[in-house]
Amino acid sequence: MNYLIIFVLGILMLGPIFYAYYLDYKADPKEFILSMKPLKKGLIQGLVFFTAYYGINKIYEFTFPLNKKHGIEFNLEREKLAIPKIKEDWKIDNHYSEQFKTEWWKPEPRNGHFKKIIEYGIFGVKYETDYYHNPNLKGTFAWSIYDYNKNIFVYFMERPNNKSIEVTEKGKIKNLKSSKTMGITKSEFDNYKME
Repeated sequence: MNYLIIFVLGILMLGPIFYAYYLDYKADPKEFILSMKPLKKGLIQGLVFFTAYYGINKIYEFTFPLNKKHGIEFNLEREKLAIPKIKEDWKIDNHYSEQFKTEWWKPEPRNGHFKKIIEYGIFGVKYETDYYHNPNLKGTFAWSIYDYNKNIFVYFMERPNNKSIEVTEKGKIKNLKSSKTMGITKSEFDNYKME
C-alpha cells in the first residue's frame, strides 16, 4: 500500500515536469535537443561523482579498521595480558556492533562475566571493556577497561542511588539519577566478582 502511495505521489510530482518537457520538445525539437546537452553532461558528471563517492565509502567500510581480528582466536593474547577471554559459546551482537566496535554477549543467564566490547581505531584494537553482574548485589554492575595503548586496566562500578532527590545550596530540589557510577580499585573489583 505504501509503495502505491509513493508511486502516485511520484507521478503527481514528476508528471507535470515531463509534460512541460514534452510541450517544449513539440514546439522546437532542435532547440530542445541542444538545450539537453548541458543536462546530459551534468548527469554524467553527477553519476561519476556518486559512483566514486559510494565506492570510496564502501572501501572505507570494508577496509578500516585495518586489523579487526580480535575475536575468540585472540584469546591466547588476552591470557598473556590478563584480559578476560571470550568463551566459545559467546555470540556477536550485530545490532549493537558497528564498524569500529564489536559487542560479544554470553548466552542466558547473564551473571558473572556477561559482555565484552572491543573498540577499534583505524589500525587496530584500542580498548576492551568487560562487564560483570553479581546476582547477589541487585542493581549493580562492574566493568574493567583495558587500554591497549597504555597497557593498563581501569575499573568502574554502577550502584543504585539510595537518594532520589537532593537540595542544592540555593534551596532548589534536584532529581538524582537512579544509579551512580564510580571508579573503583582492582581489589574492590575483584571483591565484587567474588561476592
